[in-house]
Amino acid sequence: MYQIHSEVPRLRWPWVVASALVGVVALTQLSPFELLGVSSALVLIGLTAFRTEHGRDIAAWTTSVGVGLMIPAVPMAVLRGVNSF
Repeated sequence: MYQIHSEVPRLRWPWVVASALVGVVALTQLSPFELLGVSSALVLIGLTAFRTEHGRDIAAWTTSVGVGLMIPAVPMAVLRGVNSF
């Protein structure tokens, strides 16, 4: 059976950190919700590609970039959502 937690060591942690820094800069041009949508799409595409045997390296890169972009996007989206009331 396929288990998602077995793929965590395949994440590229330098890419996660670099993407988080890019996400902070991207928040100056994009809304947090747009950045969250892009990062969620990247994570879902990467997790789908993990299921294939040949696409694991690209899947690890795509998922790592998506997770890294989520790091600044999620707290800013929460703050924007809370302040909108």
